[in-house]
Amino acid sequence: MDKGKVIGGLVCLAIAALLGVLYVVLPAGDVVFMVGDDNVIWVPILVLAGLGVALLSTAWRRQQA
Repeated sequence: MDKGKVIGGLVCLAIAALLGVLYVVLPAGDVVFMVGDDNVIWVPILVLAGLGVALLSTAWRRQQA
């Protein structure tokens, strides 16, 4: 088990969850991630969640000797 990947995956998932909660709880426009002229807050949430899942799913692969 790769402890670095486990910790990194959990941190990514925690940040994604925090951003999602902030987006839902705070008034519109307080959480901003601009791409062009559009506020697309779901992009960093999806990227961080995907990265977290990828890190966790590869953390338990057997190490080759």
